[in-house]
Amino acid sequence: MLKAEGFEVEHFSEMPTAFVGRKKKGKGPKIAFMAEYDALPEIGNACGHNLIAAMSFGAAISLSKALDDYEGEIILAGSPAEELGEGKPFLIKKGVFDDVDVAMMIHPHCKTIYEVDVLAIAGIDFNFYGKAAHAAANPESGVNALDAVVLLFNNINALRQQLRDDARVHGIIIEAGSAANSIPDKSRVRLEMRAKDQKYFYELIEKVKRCAEAAALATGCRLEWNHFEPNCDSMTTNQTLLDIYKKNIQEFDIKIETTKESGSTDMGNLSQVVPSIHPWLKVIEVNANLHTEEFLNAMNSDYTKDRTILGAKLLALTGLDILKNPEKLADIKKEFKENK
Repeated sequence: MLKAEGFEVEHFSEMPTAFVGRKKKGKGPKIAFMAEYDALPEIGNACGHNLIAAMSFGAAISLSKALDDYEGEIILAGSPAEELGEGKPFLIKKGVFDDVDVAMMIHPHCKTIYEVDVLAIAGIDFNFYGKAAHAAANPESGVNALDAVVLLFNNINALRQQLRDDARVHGIIIEAGSAANSIPDKSRVRLEMRAKDQKYFYELIEKVKRCAEAAALATGCRLEWNHFEPNCDSMTTNQTLLDIYKKNIQEFDIKIETTKESGSTDMGNLSQVVPSIHPWLKVIEVNANLHTEEFLNAMNSDYTKDRTILGAKLLALTGLDILKNPEKLADIKKEFKENK
């Protein structure tokens, strides 16, 4: 579909479901729209990424028509696996955004919000290795990997009082023995750490690692850890770019919510290298949260289709303002450099 509209499309053998489409004329602003399209296990498109893809595709195609009158480059970046934080970091490493001026996307939601607190997130598996023994006959010869898990969670719970309000630590026990009469010799805990401030985010990871090291030391277990998903950085919203978006959304009869919302996305990684925005747009008529069946079912409506088209218009109009007024990039980039 992109090729039919005159876009050049690039694929990547290392990530076959990623792509970049480009349409260019002259040396004007380079504007990138993010297309996400991954679904969730078992529940499908309950995060609305199918609508993200549609909005960004519609924006890219419609804005590319303006190249008849203005110079610039329109980019549609197909960035898969946002739920795992893999798509955009991959494209960043491939140099896709090295010369991009601005990047934007709209996320579907049950509310319209200009700016969301996007927390940095890291996912780490902590593996404890002990020594198996019979729990009744000779427990003294065992090294209990389950005890290490219990201590890890207790250490984290003790840490919470000293954590910032925006910090989050949450997880599950994946493995902790298979028989009640045996001392478990292996256990595995999967944790995610989140924080709004990027510097504090790295401090938080080190604090949690020390909790795990203390649990291993106390029980005599050996500890290994590994990231099970790439880090997602915190989001730095470019307010100058967002002001352009706000001007366009005010042309429509849209209720703007001022409630505080938070989450994590690899759009945060992109915001660290390119001036970016990631607003939310109400696409359903009921109050249902993302990642639920209620949200999924509510999207099957004419209202959702209309709002998806609206999202494409908002993105395209924001991009059009930049094509028509490329001098605005100076203020956008000035703010971006000041926030680095």
